[in-house]
Amino acid sequence: MPSTTITPVHRADDSGTTKNFTDYLSKAAGDVWTEEPDGEWPLSGGEAANQTSGMVSAVTAGEGAIGYADESQAGDLGVANIGVGSEFVAPSPEAAAAVVENSELQSGRGEFDFAYDINRTTTSADEYPIVLVSYHIGCVSNDDAAQADLLKSFLGYVISEDGQQAAADAAGSAPLSDTLREQAQTAVDAITSGS
Repeated sequence: MPSTTITPVHRADDSGTTKNFTDYLSKAAGDVWTEEPDGEWPLSGGEAANQTSGMVSAVTAGEGAIGYADESQAGDLGVANIGVGSEFVAPSPEAAAAVVENSELQSGRGEFDFAYDINRTTTSADEYPIVLVSYHIGCVSNDDAAQADLLKSFLGYVISEDGQQAAADAAGSAPLSDTLREQAQTAVDAITSGS
């Protein structure tokens, strides 16, 4: 380790990125991280920055600074490999998709509600446990046939290989695995209109 003093940087604003990161810490480092997952950074000290761009700027400008941000926004900053089992795993689209695919669906949800409890403590070196899943929400039953068709077309494109590649290219998103795509397609196929 270098002798440079480490300056931790955290989000100053309430953010999904912070909630995601503190969820990972609470599950993977529960013996030393005793805070509950929260969108607001729970500890005092360090440097605070607003939004992802502020976080990246603060880490870039600070000597010995370390922070957290979406990999797609990290730019030229170094990205940490995370201890998974006995190995250290780098983030990758494949490892992100694998941890979601191998996580449990949240219980008590509807038939086409595919919300996951991400397995933050996986021991598989093929999985990267710090992922933030984005969801699309649509009504399965619609009053208007044209709206139902538009919704099916939109969601069908989003989960398609082309749609997933477009999201990866534009925003650095990790594409769905084939298994997750097939699962999501069952929800798209269930969309109907009452008219």
